[in-house]
Amino acid sequence: MSARLPAWAAGVFLVALAARLAFLFLADQPLLYAHQYTYFTNALRIAEHPEPLRYVLTSDEWRTWDQHWTIAPLYHLFAAAIFRLFGPHLLWLRLLQCVLDSLAAGAVGALARQVAGPRGWWAGLVYGLYWPAVEMPTWTMTENLHTVLLVTGVAVLAREAERPPSRNAFAGGILLGLSALARSVSALFIGLSVLWRLFRGGWRRSARSALLLAAGGAAVVLPWTARNVFVIGEPVLIETAAFENLWYANNFVDRERFRRQEQTVHGQPTPAAKRAAALHFALRGIKRHPGRFLEKVGINFRHFFRPEGLHNLLRIERSLEAWRHAGSVVLDDLVLVAVLPLFAVFLFGGRRSAAWALMLLWTAYYLLMVVVVFHNEIRYRSAFVPFAFAGAAGGWALLGQRASRRSWLVWLGLALGLSLSASMVVPFFGPAWRAFTAARTGRAARAAVIQGDLSKAEGLAAAAAAHNPRSPRPWMEHGKSLAFAGNAGAALDAYDRGAALATLANWRAVVARPRLLLEAGRLEEAAAAGRAVDRLSWDTDPWLILEIAWRELPAPRTDAIVLGQGDYGAVRGFLHPRGDPALSAHRLEWNRYERLGGPLPPPGTHRWSRRRAWLRLVPLQAAAAYDVTLEMGSPFPSPLTSPVVRVRALGSSWDFTLDREVKPYFFRVPATGGRALLVQIDSPTWNGAGEPAEQGVRVERFAVAPAH
Repeated sequence: MSARLPAWAAGVFLVALAARLAFLFLADQPLLYAHQYTYFTNALRIAEHPEPLRYVLTSDEWRTWDQHWTIAPLYHLFAAAIFRLFGPHLLWLRLLQCVLDSLAAGAVGALARQVAGPRGWWAGLVYGLYWPAVEMPTWTMTENLHTVLLVTGVAVLAREAERPPSRNAFAGGILLGLSALARSVSALFIGLSVLWRLFRGGWRRSARSALLLAAGGAAVVLPWTARNVFVIGEPVLIETAAFENLWYANNFVDRERFRRQEQTVHGQPTPAAKRAAALHFALRGIKRHPGRFLEKVGINFRHFFRPEGLHNLLRIERSLEAWRHAGSVVLDDLVLVAVLPLFAVFLFGGRRSAAWALMLLWTAYYLLMVVVVFHNEIRYRSAFVPFAFAGAAGGWALLGQRASRRSWLVWLGLALGLSLSASMVVPFFGPAWRAFTAARTGRAARAAVIQGDLSKAEGLAAAAAAHNPRSPRPWMEHGKSLAFAGNAGAALDAYDRGAALATLANWRAVVARPRLLLEAGRLEEAAAAGRAVDRLSWDTDPWLILEIAWRELPAPRTDAIVLGQGDYGAVRGFLHPRGDPALSAHRLEWNRYERLGGPLPPPGTHRWSRRRAWLRLVPLQAAAAYDVTLEMGSPFPSPLTSPVVRVRALGSSWDFTLDREVKPYFFRVPATGGRALLVQIDSPTWNGAGEPAEQGVRVERFAVAPAH
């Protein structure tokens, strides 16, 4: 190989890196959900430990999932090393993950060139702009290591099988071994690759390459297995979570019976007994319910190929920014729909090269694992789409060749691929048309609300709902228009109509109701609804809930906001609504709830900010200027004793040095002209194991008063 980086590779890498960096800095998205926090928190535990090497070698605490199962180690170690080297912040980890996934884009291009010729590099460019791959580096998930290791390993092995030297088989084995330590699903693929290499080509060279491939994988995986067996006393290859996943995917019992199974499994005295019990319940589920097993396979298959952007837009109707919906539909759904027929052409009609064989082998094996044996999540496509894109380049090249177009296998692959793509998108044609016609009428309803003709607006909203009768969106949009117009009672009625049609993941009405109930004078209902949103915030993610509320509700008309108390629509860029337990128990509050499913904390008295946070209100009294009060500080558990916070409002800024005590800070702003006063807080951030990621400062109250 040339030491000089080819122009196509540099171009693919730079485009992919630019896309990922743009998302990282412009979206400014925090960690979301329990999985990301599992890896983040455990990596911090390693980095914070006074003897990290001994801790990693002699304990499994740092890689335990759900208190009973262990998960693959490599990503924990990777993230912990970054935290140890550069400090406990997410930025350096995310930057490196952007670089790694941009390298994965280059590996996709290299693999595509092996099957499609020099022009196949465009597959790497497509991967570089693929929406889920652009977003993934901001997450703390194993895919950020697994994808680049897996794709590069396959590319190296495919090249080695076509061209010597065979020592590249050893390098490929190392890469696959590392990918198995990142996600154990790759472990069995090492053995399959060895068997494939053994029977490809001349016996002497094939045997040597197969042996080197096996040695490379073993050199990485077996030392970890030896650690498990001889140090921990657990005879497992990499992890035990596969047993839990197998049981979860194949128990086929109702919720109450599953809880009893869970008590049985978790009550076993040893990890080996837990694994045996989980395996028993999984096999028993398949044996007793073969029909449900086949049904699961069908559901998994449809779920794996589901157009996620269209699903969120037209079925769940999630409240996301328009640019997120557009990115997901255009750069995920449409790309996948276009790629799958080309990939099928390649699988059926492609030249039986080493790259073709390895990509077919991985695709068949991986789909067997995530569709038939286990279950899948949309993010699991990260180990499929790189090969689909590379194969699609090969399929496109085949369709451009006159000789290939005479092959019935090419046309069979194209027909099957088009059928799969059609089955993915055709079910959305009807919902899309109904949503379009309802939106057109809904725009007229919003115009009527702005004009003050509520009777006409109600009729138009009902007509919009009639165009899309199963959708909550027409009523939700009407409720939002009424809320911004200040008609709380009518807005509540519209949201309630929409809520009756909404899925569990559509939170618009839940988030809007507390404010509207308060404005309507229904105080007891408002308090209960506020606690329901607090619960949702802890159960899902506070950033998501606050972002929805910021879009769904206008700035409140008030002179004071207590953070954590019905502040939805008034604050953005903050974390959980915290109660006020003893400060010494503050860290335990997050641990108990997030890790052990503890009770909802007491009613809120404060929130911790992120790096950037915003507050807004419309003052009740008109004045030439306002004195603004922000009550904030940096108490325990923050390690920052004197953070400098910059506050911005109406084109001016003020710097305040905070301390451990939460106390008021004052500044003056000019008149707002009846508009909302928007205040931005910029603060340094900190991290600690057992705490939400990248917290800034604690803010308790935001208030204004006419200046004297």
